[in-house]
Amino acid sequence: MIIVSDTSPINNLAAINHLHLLQQLYGTVLIPEAVYRELTDPNFPVAGAIEVQTFI
Repeated sequence: MIIVSDTSPINNLAAINHLHLLQQLYGTVLIPEAVYRELTDPNFPVAGAIEVQTFI
């Protein structure tokens, strides 16, 4: 199964170090470019930003 995720689930799972669950549950995870930019914007750091960068 392929999923497309918005910011909140990715951010929240990354913040608790469980981002890997998305791949375990769904296999392929597509993160839209706008969501990726929002999560990794250095001007607005969010919990889990580093995890998101290494997840891709």
